[in-house]
Amino acid sequence: MAALRNRRFRTVLLAISGVPVVLLYFWQALISPIFLGGYLGDFQESYLRAATRIASGQDPYDLCATMGCLEPTGPQYVMPPVLAWMLQPLIGVNSHAITVGAVLVMNASLLVFLWLTLRALKVGDWQLSALLVITALAFEPVTGNIAEGQVNLVLLGLSGIWFAAWMDRGQWWGGAALGAAIAIKLIQGPVVLLVLWARRWAMFAAAAVAGLLLWLVGAPQYLFEYLFKVLPAVSAGTGFFENHSPGGTLARLFDPNTFVVVRGSPTPARILTTLLGVAVLVVTLAAIRSSSNRALDAAAIVAATPLIASYSWGTHLVLLLLPMMVLIAWALPRHDWPALSLVAASWLLIGPVHKLLQFLLVSGYPNGVVLRVLAEAGVAGLAALWIATLIAARRSAHRLDAAHEDGAEDHEHDRAREHDAVTAVPVRTV
Repeated sequence: MAALRNRRFRTVLLAISGVPVVLLYFWQALISPIFLGGYLGDFQESYLRAATRIASGQDPYDLCATMGCLEPTGPQYVMPPVLAWMLQPLIGVNSHAITVGAVLVMNASLLVFLWLTLRALKVGDWQLSALLVITALAFEPVTGNIAEGQVNLVLLGLSGIWFAAWMDRGQWWGGAALGAAIAIKLIQGPVVLLVLWARRWAMFAAAAVAGLLLWLVGAPQYLFEYLFKVLPAVSAGTGFFENHSPGGTLARLFDPNTFVVVRGSPTPARILTTLLGVAVLVVTLAAIRSSSNRALDAAAIVAATPLIASYSWGTHLVLLLLPMMVLIAWALPRHDWPALSLVAASWLLIGPVHKLLQFLLVSGYPNGVVLRVLAEAGVAGLAALWIATLIAARRSAHRLDAAHEDGAEDHEHDRAREHDAVTAVPVRTV
């Protein structure tokens, strides 16, 4: 740990880790899909298919009636109709042009999120900024969303807008971004509870108006079907290994066969999932009740969201970049190694460990016990991140989050030592 106090050593570490991460990201997220003919599965097979059916006056949820809607991915369109409605102008556009445009939009959304979040957190040290950017670019759900062309990165960009407004005393325009995100996909719905809890009425009103307006203009004739047929089916949950929520764990416990076969969650698992979600929400709101740190409040509710939901697909977890960045920016200057360790564990369990599970399944690895343990890595990662936000919020509430007496001054001391080394000249006695 003492070596990390040396600014030059940290620069070398950032270069060693950052250069490969940036190069790999550019290859996977830009060069390969744009220039090597990448195919965005979910975007073209689900989103655009639904847009085509809406344009022709047909039901975008037809596959839910014939194939079922037990998973939030695949050719079945399972989101509110507004996204498919907005994509109608792309019908008939060249497939490669669609890929290029979608990839650029997703990367732009990530850039907006990073820029706004770094500004909102007032990160002034370039080394900390570089660390946060590297953390985001190397997070597996980021490239996973780009590979499939999913809308979650756009939601991340809107999340960055909301967070910037939240940190600026809850400006109304952040509510408009939050409402738009929820209208497109409901997974950020619990964030509204924080807005209500904090009594940010202008932000809440803007969120309600933006969300309702989008739902009323975006193919509202299919809204009833979505709310009363599609949403209940998807919300039933599944034990499929891609489901990282506690509901997935409970479904796999009650019905082990759901591990590899998508089917509805058993009734006892649904009941326990609901009770657990309520408990997580209550504990989160109680933890931030007396917190004096708006960033940690936002981090806590966002980290709780996938634990509250009955399903949390791997690509959905890209939204957890917000609490990860908040915690790193909060804990690193304070030398809070337990909090940083929990964030690192979450990052590894959600990304590399889950990628290992996918590789073993594809390669036909036979040990079912190992596969089952690895399947719960994502749930453990969600829990680790959520616990880290609660710990940080509690310390903030009890005024235990003051920077370490040495940590706050390390940066200035390092720079002073470097300055002295450069400016010092030998003195010759005559």
